[in-house]
Amino acid sequence: MNMQSNRSNADSSNTMTGMDMSGTPPMSSSSAPPVGSLPSSDGSAGKPYSAYGIGGMMMNDDPLVSKFMLDQLEFVQGNNGDQMAWDGHYRIGYDLNQLWIRSEGQRLNGKTEDADAELLWGHTISPYWDTMLGTRHDFGSGPARDWAAFGIQGLAPYKFDTEATVYAGTDGRTAARFKEYYNILFTERLILSPEIEINVYGQNDPARAIGAGLSDTAISMRLKYEIRREFAPYIGVGWDRKFGRTAALFQASGISATDSQLLAGVEIWY
Repeated sequence: MNMQSNRSNADSSNTMTGMDMSGTPPMSSSSAPPVGSLPSSDGSAGKPYSAYGIGGMMMNDDPLVSKFMLDQLEFVQGNNGDQMAWDGHYRIGYDLNQLWIRSEGQRLNGKTEDADAELLWGHTISPYWDTMLGTRHDFGSGPARDWAAFGIQGLAPYKFDTEATVYAGTDGRTAARFKEYYNILFTERLILSPEIEINVYGQNDPARAIGAGLSDTAISMRLKYEIRREFAPYIGVGWDRKFGRTAALFQASGISATDSQLLAGVEIWY
């Protein structure tokens, strides 16, 4: 009995020798690469990808990208008259260096009242912050003004979009602008966006109705609905106030230094 059992086990062992337990026949030695052979640097064992029926692969880890963002294109109904307003930017470049065009302004009674355009070079200094260096051109009512611009922009803690820029112009003119923007998501598509903008100037510029010091602040809240990610109509309210010498210049021309506004517009990007 014991001898038969041992023989049976030995026969089973001999039968299973050389067989893959999964049931798959062993690979022939001819299909394996020669012992001691090394793959090439691209992992193809010295053969082109086409030898395996695979096309060549290319990857660009720093592609040229661009984006147009019209944050605000809106109709404004206010105490000082109805107007059209815009605020947007365009950028193009690579991961660390990009060209930016930013612009904002208002049109009243079919005429541009106060507007500016900036051409800036943006350089990434951290995952959330860029430095901005370039020029700003003011146009609209009054004489045009040109400035050198330097600032930062990015995402502050708690996801506040921030822009802080200082300007230096001719004849010793200086200015600074601070903007803060935030998105509050009620749903994936319904979003409330509060925003504040503050402008400060170093000296009086009566030709453009600007006084030295804190010139003006604009606070707004817009409720938008993203029909698509690239298209979101909105409604909102805004408050605009002039201060100091700027307020006095506005009042002298018969314009109130404070303005409460109703807003309706659209946000577009692509």
